Amino acid sequence: MKRNSLLLYLCIFLLLTGCSGTELPGDDSVITVPGTPSITAEVPPAEAVVSEVERQAALSADEIEEGDADTASLQEEQGYYYGKLSASEQEIYGQIYNSLLNRNEVTVSTLSEDELEKVFFCVLYDHPEIFYANTYVYTVHQRQGEGIVKLTFKGKYLYDEEESAKRIEMIEKEADRILSGIPKDATDFEIIKHIFDTLVLETEYVADSPDNQNICSVFMNHESTCQGYAKATQYLLMRAGLTATFIGGKVTEGSHAWNLVMCDGEWYYLDTTWGDVDYQSTKEDTVDKAVMPIIYDYFLITSDRLYETHTPEPLVPFPDCVATADNYYIHEGLYLTGLDTEILHAIFRAAYERGDDVVQFRCANDAVFEQVENYLLNEQHIFDFVDALETVPYYDNPQTDTFCFWL
Repeated sequence: MKRNSLLLYLCIFLLLTGCSGTELPGDDSVITVPGTPSITAEVPPAEAVVSEVERQAALSADEIEEGDADTASLQEEQGYYYGKLSASEQEIYGQIYNSLLNRNEVTVSTLSEDELEKVFFCVLYDHPEIFYANTYVYTVHQRQGEGIVKLTFKGKYLYDEEESAKRIEMIEKEADRILSGIPKDATDFEIIKHIFDTLVLETEYVADSPDNQNICSVFMNHESTCQGYAKATQYLLMRAGLTATFIGGKVTEGSHAWNLVMCDGEWYYLDTTWGDVDYQSTKEDTVDKAVMPIIYDYFLITSDRLYETHTPEPLVPFPDCVATADNYYIHEGLYLTGLDTEILHAIFRAAYERGDDVVQFRCANDAVFEQVENYLLNEQHIFDFVDALETVPYYDNPQTDTFCFWL
């Protein structure tokens, strides 16, 4: 029997972030102290400062204001990260947000450079539509005998206003096209799956793709990396009226990005990048999307499942995702709690009736996975379920307890 296995290789690109939201009130009255000496510092682009942000974010959950992570809602008008900040940090957030929209310099209500950096990243994590900003400069204003008396903030931009406007128009047009494929009566699960499937099928994972740290790469070029996938997913889900945010963090080989999503009132994690075979294929053995299915192993999963492979940046607290009803395999009846040949026959029979090219299913745990693996592969009972006479291409993933067979 031929065994086709896919080896995971993981995204090692550093993160920059954002999200869409409602305009916040800012502080338009900037007080200038006459004769105040100042020092201006430029913060490197976000993709170059992740390690520093992680140092700041090592602010553990009890150092950042904890709040109630379980009851917090992504329906906070200004975004998830905004809702997790203290009142004083929210004020800074509004000042930065308005400054980025208006492209002007503002005084921020903090004297802490670290706090300024933390809140800047929260703004970008909440607003993928601010794709044109990637870093900022700040000026430290000092007074003799008093030290620092104020900080001023000014964003730095990848594109001028005219170019940004053109890109916004193209992005909105492409987003409208994708969202138009969602039926009016679609459930939350159906909306999320449509967006997930469309992005996976229409986007190629290309490490050196242009604009791969923002949504332009996905909507304009259809090539991106994990950051672009996650921001585009967030942007579309929010445009579709669902609650979602961007999360940056680490996987074994480096930095990565994914999403936190609410489906039917429950929290789940979603990793669109890891659903794309372009990302999952090895460099030596690239698998064509025409023959390889979408991977649903990280489609609406729990915290426990996510934390086996992903570590979020602790910039703010995140909810404990425990719901399982809308996990792809459970929702679609592709979940085995034991070696049940009747369920296996039903899964394969339904796939043939639909005309599917592949069958995917998941086992409840490692013990069930080993039972199914021994039965189907070692004892070769797979031929009891498929029409093939000699070979059955397949892959299995012991880490996620999943199988995929080509029909």
